[in-house]
Order: sequence, then C-alpha cells, then structure tokens
Amino acid sequence: MAKFGLIKWVGKALVCIALPLACALFATYAKHHLPGWAFALSLLLVVAGSVPAVLFFNLFRDSRSKAPGKRFEFSKQEDEWDDLFSPWHRDDDDRN
Repeated sequence: MAKFGLIKWVGKALVCIALPLACALFATYAKHHLPGWAFALSLLLVVAGSVPAVLFFNLFRDSRSKAPGKRFEFSKQEDEWDDLFSPWHRDDDDRN
C-alpha cells in the first residue's frame, strides 16, 4: 500500500510540473498564431496553471524557526464555553 502512495505522490508532482509547461507552450503558440487578446488570456492561463505546483511544492513556506503553528488546541477547562466563530462568550454573570 505504501508503494501506491508513492506512485500517487510522484504522479501529482509530474502533473504539477507538466501543467504550467503545457500552458506556457500554448502561450508561445498563441503569441505567434493568434490575436493579442488570446495571448493575454493564455498568459493568465499560465498563472492559473502554476498555482497547483506552488501549493504542492509549498514554495511560500516560512523557513524561520519560530514560524507560527496552525494547530488548534482545545481548552483544558471543562466549564469554559467559547466558540471561535461566534461573537458571544459566556461570562461569570451568565451562570445564575
């Protein structure tokens, strides 16, 4: 099963590399054989095609040692009531 995961990871990497290259080849074709607006749209396609590669290879990672973590830690207090997405919070006055 680990071999399948490796094959899947390599396949994703190859697709993430091939997609911007194919978009760039189409942009080169559009520059020479199509009108100017098609070339502009093909450059936009190159940018959109490179997004999966940037996300897959994590090119904008923070290399500092004190990079903030993205983990959420639950509170250890049992009586605490806080919702991260709600503006309402329980006060001591609400317990009466």
